[in-house]
Amino acid sequence: MQGRKVMMNNVFKSGPGNWYGHLPPPLQLLVAMTLVFLLAFGADILLQRVVELFLAGIVEQDTFFYSAVRQQDAFAQNILALIRLISFLALAVSFVAMLAVIYIRFFRRSASVPPFRSEPKRLLRATLLSFRGIATVTFIFLAVTAIYELLLRIVGNQPPFFLLATLVSAAMYVLILAYVLFDYVHECRIIYREP
Repeated sequence: MQGRKVMMNNVFKSGPGNWYGHLPPPLQLLVAMTLVFLLAFGADILLQRVVELFLAGIVEQDTFFYSAVRQQDAFAQNILALIRLISFLALAVSFVAMLAVIYIRFFRRSASVPPFRSEPKRLLRATLLSFRGIATVTFIFLAVTAIYELLLRIVGNQPPFFLLATLVSAAMYVLILAYVLFDYVHECRIIYREP
């Protein structure tokens, strides 16, 4: 019993230097990148859903307006669906490309080439920074959407500005999220560069 307690204390004290640090470098990179991409995917779904509900509220308000307004709302919903599809495809393609990079860099190398340096602490720090970046960006755009919702309730009869601003915000979020992921992958390539 005492030995098990000592072992558990060593696990918690050692942090990434224990189970994570003892993983092979390809597996370290795969775990870290998978967590980052899962967070990005979840955040993207959350924001897209919030924007979708916001547009649905506008469409509900415009039910009794003339056909031009309803066509405008339908067009905005179609654009949002396209943005969502592009964002999901971009995340999926990026994840597959990441798997290909890991395979090429770690498993297609010549035996005469020295192994990559393993830096789990630096990788963990870069992963946490990426987590913070994704969470911060998502929070900012959720706050912007909430401000749009508040302004819409104050104004009442919504102008086309809200539709355009919401779609632009959703597109900008996708671009910024892609940049955060690209910067993270670039940092991982630096960490696991050849010696």
